[in-house]
Amino acid sequence: MALWRNIGGIVTIASGATHHWEYSYTAGGHDIGPALATPNLQSAQINVELTTEQGIVERQTPVEEGAPLIHYTVRVRNLGGGSLRYNLNIGDWQ
Repeated sequence: MALWRNIGGIVTIASGATHHWEYSYTAGGHDIGPALATPNLQSAQINVELTTEQGIVERQTPVEEGAPLIHYTVRVRNLGGGSLRYNLNIGDWQ
């Protein structure tokens, strides 16, 4: 399993907000199998829960570029009463 930490810029998510992230592998956009993105907390905040919803989507490319590109998605939602700063940790089984 590979794990990459501190991916993407640090953002602040407000209480009740949902952020949408999308990432892909290699210039060819190949499907690498199971991938997982989770919040990498950057600020201390007691009792603020972030939840995630994972997904995968194919994006159309011009014919000369080959097959559709695979993109992985994650939605991060803040269920707590305060804001929190975070970016992503991404892991896969390639």
